[in-house]
Amino acid sequence: MGIIAKQSVWNSLIIYVGIGLGFVLTVFLYPHILDPDQYGLTRVMVSAALIMSQFAHLGFQNLILRYFPFFKNASPKEHGFLFWALTVPFGGFLLFTILFFLFDELLISVYSERSPLFVDYYLWLLPLTLFVLYFEVLNNYLRSLRDSTTGSIVNEVSQRLFAILFLGFYFFGWINFAQFVALFVLSYASQPLIILAQIIRKKEFRIKPNFRILKKSLVKGMANYSLYSLLGGLTTVLVWNVDVLMLGSMAGLDSTAIYAIAFYIGSVIAVPQRSIDKIATPLISEFIKQKKWNEVDSIYKKTSLNQLILGLTIFGIIWLNVDLLFSFLPELYRDGKWVVFIIGIGKLIDIGNGSNGVILLNSKHYRVSFYTNIILVAVTILANYLLIPQYGIEGAAIASAGAIFLYNGVKYLYVRVRMNMTPFTIKTVIVLLLGAAALYISGWSEFGFENLWISGTLQSLIYLALFVAPLLYFKVSADINELISNFINRNQHESTSDK
Repeated sequence: MGIIAKQSVWNSLIIYVGIGLGFVLTVFLYPHILDPDQYGLTRVMVSAALIMSQFAHLGFQNLILRYFPFFKNASPKEHGFLFWALTVPFGGFLLFTILFFLFDELLISVYSERSPLFVDYYLWLLPLTLFVLYFEVLNNYLRSLRDSTTGSIVNEVSQRLFAILFLGFYFFGWINFAQFVALFVLSYASQPLIILAQIIRKKEFRIKPNFRILKKSLVKGMANYSLYSLLGGLTTVLVWNVDVLMLGSMAGLDSTAIYAIAFYIGSVIAVPQRSIDKIATPLISEFIKQKKWNEVDSIYKKTSLNQLILGLTIFGIIWLNVDLLFSFLPELYRDGKWVVFIIGIGKLIDIGNGSNGVILLNSKHYRVSFYTNIILVAVTILANYLLIPQYGIEGAAIASAGAIFLYNGVKYLYVRVRMNMTPFTIKTVIVLLLGAAALYISGWSEFGFENLWISGTLQSLIYLALFVAPLLYFKVSADINELISNFINRNQHESTSDK
C-alpha cells in the first residue's frame, strides 16, 4: 500500500487543484458567461465523445493495463507494445467514422426538436472523440510505466486552464461562440500530445513491433479480452453518461446544464477513488498475474475503507454547505440541489465498494463485467426513459444512483462468492454509522445565523469533530493516520531545518 499511498497523495493534490479550477469554471464562469443551452452543449459533446471513444479503441484501453506486463517481461527493451497501442485504436476510429456518417441523420433527428444547437455543432464530435480516445489509450500506457500523475495534471489542470482561457476570450468578445466551440474541442488535442511527450521523455517511445512475442495463444487471449473489454467498457461509460445524452434529447440543453453543474458538485466526492485507483489498478493487475491473492484482498479492503472515509468527509461538508454553493449561481441552476444529494449517495456506494471492477477486469472473470453491464445499460436507459419525463433532472439522478447501486451490487456478490473476497469489515460499519450520526447532528444544529458562511462553517466544524476526529483518534484507517503523521513530521523537520 506504500506506493499507492504515496502516488495517491500526489494525485489527490493535483485533482484538488483541478477541482478548484473546476469550481471556478462551473460556478463562476460557465453559468455566468454561456447561456444554459450553450453550456449544456459542451456537456453533451464531452459525454458523447467519451461514449464513442470507448467504441473506437476496440477494447485496447483496458487491454494495455492487463497485457503490458506480459510484453515487458518477454522483452523489457524491445517489446514494441506502443506500436499496437497507437495503430489498433486508429483502425477502430476509422471504422467508427464510417458508422458515424451512416447514422448521422438519426442522431440529428433525436436532438433537432429540443436541442437544435447540438445539430449545428455535432460534426465536432469526430475530432473530439479522436483526442479523447488517444488520451485514454496513451495515459493507460503511461500508467503501466508507474506514472499516474502526468495524466492527472493533463486531465484535471491543463484542460481546465484552456477552458478558462477560451471563456475569457468569449466573455471579452474576442471570439464568437462558434470559435469558442472550435477552440474548446481542439484544446483536447493537447492531452494525448503531452502524454506522448512524457513517454518520449521516459525513453519508452518504442514503436517497432516485436512479432516474436505474438504467440498464437497470446494473440487469441488478447483478442478475446479486447472484445469483452470493448463491450464492457462501452456499457460502463454508457451507464455514467447516458443520463446527460437523454436529458439533452428529452428535456433540452437548459436542463442538461442544470444537471451537469449539480452532478459535478456531487461527483467531487469521488476524487479519492480516482486518485487511488490510478495507481492501484496496475498493482492489482500485477498481483493477479502473480496469483498473490492475499495482496489483492488487502488492497481491496484498504481502497474501500480509505475511499469511504474520505468520501464521507467530503459529502458531509458539501451537503452542509449546498445552499451556500448554489447562492453563487444564477437562480435557474438552484433546481439542482437534490441532484447533488442523490448523486452524492450514489458516489458513496461506488467508492465504498473499492476496486471490485478492477479485480474482475484483470482476472479470468473479466467476462462478468460485460454480461452484467449489458443488463445494467438496459435498466439505466429504461429508468431514465421513465423517470426523466416525470421527475426531470432529479429523475435522471435517481436513475444514475440506482444504476451505481446495481452495478456495484452485482460485482460485489460475484467477487464475494467466486473469489472469496469482500471489501467490507466491521470498520466499514463503524464509518457509516459514525458518518450518518455526525451529519444528522451537525445538520440539525441551526445556530440561527442568517449568514450562510457562518452557519455552514460552524456546522462543518461540528461534523469534522464528530466524524473525522474519532476516526483519527481510534486509528480506524492506519493508512490515513500514517499519511497525516508523515505530513506533520515532514513539516516539523522542514521548520527545524529553516531555523
